[in-house]
This record gives sequence, C-alpha cells and structure tokens, in this order.
Amino acid sequence: MQSVEFIAAPPDGNFPQTGRVCRDAAARNDPIQQFAQRPQGLLSTEANPGPDASLFLQRRFLPMWVALSFGTFADNTLRNALLIGIPAGLVTVPFFDDPDNAMPYIGALLPLAILLFSSVSGQLADKYETSMMFRRTKFMEIILMSVAGLAFLTGNGMLAIAMLFAMGAQSAFFSPVRVGAMPKYLHTDELLRGNGLCNAGLFTFILLGYMAGGLKIVQENGGLLVAFALVAAALVGWTAALQTPFAAANDPDLKLSFNGAAQTLAMFRYVFRSPGVAPPLIGVGVFYFLSTAVTVAVPLYGRDSLHSEPVVWTALNGLFAIGAMIGAVAAASLAKGRSGLGFSAGAIIGAGIMSLAVVAATPFAAGTPDDPLTLGGLFTSPAGVVLVACLVATSALGGVYIAPLQAAMQRRAPALVRARILAAGIFANAAFAIPGSLSILLITSNNVDPVIAFAGVAVAMLLIGAIMIFRWRTHPSGLYDDMG
Repeated sequence: MQSVEFIAAPPDGNFPQTGRVCRDAAARNDPIQQFAQRPQGLLSTEANPGPDASLFLQRRFLPMWVALSFGTFADNTLRNALLIGIPAGLVTVPFFDDPDNAMPYIGALLPLAILLFSSVSGQLADKYETSMMFRRTKFMEIILMSVAGLAFLTGNGMLAIAMLFAMGAQSAFFSPVRVGAMPKYLHTDELLRGNGLCNAGLFTFILLGYMAGGLKIVQENGGLLVAFALVAAALVGWTAALQTPFAAANDPDLKLSFNGAAQTLAMFRYVFRSPGVAPPLIGVGVFYFLSTAVTVAVPLYGRDSLHSEPVVWTALNGLFAIGAMIGAVAAASLAKGRSGLGFSAGAIIGAGIMSLAVVAATPFAAGTPDDPLTLGGLFTSPAGVVLVACLVATSALGGVYIAPLQAAMQRRAPALVRARILAAGIFANAAFAIPGSLSILLITSNNVDPVIAFAGVAVAMLLIGAIMIFRWRTHPSGLYDDMG
C-alpha cells in the first residue's frame, strides 16, 4: 500500500496557499489527478508557525480541541440523561410497550443524522474557510442545546429525543470541518500526536458527559441540572471556536450538490481512488460498530448481568471513557516518524483478550436482585477490581487502536478533496454505528444475558487483529507507510 506523499514545509515556514483550485477543466474533473500535479503544503501560515512549540497550547490546536471537547460533553450529557433516565423510569418514552426497546433506537439517532447529512457537510467543509465554519457550526449548537434544555425542564421526553437527532446533524457539519482542519493546522508528523490529543479530550469529555447526564438526571431537579450543563457547554465551545485561526478553503469554487446519493457515491470514489485511504477508514468504522454496541448495552449489562444499582451503570460507561482516554494519551506519545499502525494491530488483539476477561469476571463480581452491587462494592471487592481493570484495559487498547488509523486517513487523503474523504469516513462511522446500536435489540427482544455483547465484541476484535497481521505479512507498507 502506497501512501499519499506530502512535500515538506520550506525552512522559512512559508507554506504555499492551496485554497485556490486549478482552472484546468480536465484537472477539475479528476481532483485526485489534480492533487498529484500541484505542490502541497499546509493551508495557513498563521495557523502553523512550526512544529517545535508545544502543540497543545498553540492557537492552531487548543481552540479546536476545546470546541471538540465541550461539544462532546454536551452530546453525551444529553444522550446519557436519556439512556439512564429511561431504564430507571425517570424519562417517559411513548410509542414503546417496553421502554428498554427504545434504547437501541435512541443510540442510533446521532449516527443516523450524521449518515443523512455527511454528503453535504463534506462539500461545505471543502468550499468554505475553516474558522468561519467552526464559528457557525458551534453557534448552531447553542440554539439546539437551549431547546434540549427546555425539553428537560418541561419533562418533554420526545422533544429531548428530537434534539438528540438534531445534535447528530450538527455533528455531521462540525466533524468534517474539524478533521479536515487538522492537516491544515498541523505538520504531517504531528497528525498522530494531534489525533491522540483530540481523542484524549474526546474520551475525557465523554466520561464527564456520561457522569453529568447519568448522575444529574437521577437527582432532584435533575432536568434543571441537565439543562444548565447543556447550555453552558455549548457556550464554552462557541467561545473557543471564535479563536480558531484562518485556514483557506480547499476548493472555494466547488459547486455544491444536494443530491445526497450522488455525492455519497462521489465521496467513496475519492476514498477508493486515493492510495491507502480505504483500509483505515473501514477499520475505524468497524470500531464504531463495536463501541456503539457496547455503550448501548452497558446499562442493560449493569442491570441484568451485574444486578447493580443505576449509579453503577453510569460508572461502567465512565470506566470505558477513562480507558479510552488513557489509550489516546498513549497513542499521542508514539514516537515521531512512525505511523503507529503496528501498535494498532497489537492493541486490537489485546482489547479482544480483555473483553473475554470481562465475560469471565462478570459472574464473580455480580450482585443479586435482592442484594444489588453497589458502587463501593464494584471498587472494593476483589472480583469487582478485576472487572474494573479489564474494562479499562479493553477501552485503553481500543484508544491505541483507533488514533493511528485516523492519522493515516488524514495523512493519505489528497488535500483538494480531503474534507469530502474525511466526511466519507464520518458517514462510514455512522453507517457502522447504527447497526451496532440496533444489534442490542437481539438482547432486549430475546431476554438474552447482556454479557454476551462483550463476547461478540471480543471475537470481532480478534478477527480485526488477525486481518491486520495478514495485511502486514502480505503488504508491509500497510502497517508502516511513508511519513514524508
């Protein structure tokens, strides 16, 4: 597998502007060929002063990271307030005889919205200047979270669910801007570190969102507390977006098309015509299938497999977020000059083994219907401690797995169509996440012990690892590609 090659930055740091497109008609009809015929570099000299300064605190990274992290917090506060409130009987969901059957559908709402809007969002991210897109998408989040807060204040569960779908749509427009901005703001050898830091923030704020949504909704005046958290997070994210640096549009002369089917096909044509892009894109998508299934299954696992109190259900998802954060930090520390894909293969195999260990440890840590497992019992009993360690290790190894794949996509995607290729990745993530969420219907509809979800995930992870090793043996560049 050959990677797309980027020309290194000149010593004076004056990167060529690549926002203006070639006027040649033949080149316009073939963006991949056009990319290969033109010099490449980062899009904004203001955005990228050089790789030596501390990346995290620089303006080219920190505002983007804050906007991502607080948006993630808001999404997960809203989502977990619903996922915990429904099985606990605190949120009423009409149209379902068994409220448990609503949970897989609620879990699918965010990725469904992303699926529907990603074909347009990728075009917008390529056509318009990056910092303007950051500002507008985050301002829309303030409006949506204000309505969601009103839904919780008034006890309108259906409006809260509708806003979850709307936030998925907002994420569909924000995500291609953010992932497309990283190769503009960062040097090529910073992408793995940047993705690791973004994932660390992502999973940290997923954890905080889980805790805020799950713990606040069960308190007195829980709707008010959830509403305040949603609006405050949206305001912080928008304030950060105001500080994102200018970065020129990839293709300002792009003619927008709202034919979703045609644009989706076009996005995936770019994916499969760009060397080395499709395998990591699919690998990330499969991970979203597995992680979404586990996230939706965890409250059921906590209630029916562990026989635990509702606060334990929230803690379990929190443990996954902690583990993913640890894994993301580990991925960010991988040495410069390496793609990290070899680490990715080993990590997914380790995650599969740890997931099997979760299955084995569950009966020993579980409480009983008459004596449910408490939060203290989870963290103090020997079996509980083993279970906690296995859950964190599974998630941490998953965090190591995903960051190198994300960096490989960004590194290999041609600049002219990069946002559309990355939007195709977001589309694929959503396409995998929806069946991942709905797969839990096999548990809720058949009264199956939810621990079986971890067994299925373990088998899938081990299979992914085997495929990656096979690719390495047959195509060594598939794991260690050109970082130039």
